[in-house]
Amino acid sequence: MLTFLTRLVGVLLALVGLALTVLGGWFATELGTSGTAQFTVRPATSDPIVIRPEVLNRVDADVVVTATPAAGGRVWMALANPSDATAVLGDSRHTRVTGVDVRDWLLTTRSAGSGDAAEGLGVADLWRQQDQGDLPVTLTVEQAEAPETLVVASEGGPLRSLTFAVTDKTWFVEAVVAALVGLFVLVVGVLLAWPRRPTHPSGPDVPPVPPATPDPADTPDPAVAPEPDPEPRDPEEATR
Repeated sequence: MLTFLTRLVGVLLALVGLALTVLGGWFATELGTSGTAQFTVRPATSDPIVIRPEVLNRVDADVVVTATPAAGGRVWMALANPSDATAVLGDSRHTRVTGVDVRDWLLTTRSAGSGDAAEGLGVADLWRQQDQGDLPVTLTVEQAEAPETLVVASEGGPLRSLTFAVTDKTWFVEAVVAALVGLFVLVVGVLLAWPRRPTHPSGPDVPPVPPATPDPADTPDPAVAPEPDPEPRDPEEATR
């Protein structure tokens, strides 16, 4: 019973370790050594795109937002106090960024509002920071000014892409540590689930040595009488 429980625990540890290793390695590869998480959306509408504080100010790190217009189009992007941005948008149609999808590295969105899309947003004097152009436009959101709302509007067609990037070098380190811990847990689990049987070293097989066969020449013939010992000589004759 104890052996069964040990192997069961080993299998569970191996599965957990494998999942942690794969997840940590995947995050480390996607984030890179800089620890940059980048999420993208390609909107299918020309309605303004709004990123509210629950997404924009969710982490304690600078957020870099880049909007790329369609060919021949223009893009405008600005930051404002959340209440001011809500007031200028009113009930007009817009696309709201609701969060991020880490699995596919996408921004999740939903449609909001029912009135006509707001126009001339750039003429309002409530924006803390704004920029526009017919090339990709980038704004860096520093969390010191949080909470803030970011609004993006396009002319000449839907945006080609909107990218939301956050950099935190500790994320890469944490991903690598998770992968290493997972690898250690995986090895421990495998050793518990499939323990190695002890093996005893043995030398090469040596055939047994057959008993020696006596030489017939060395076997005395019982029919032949042994020669008598020569008569001992007199010590005096031996000295002569």
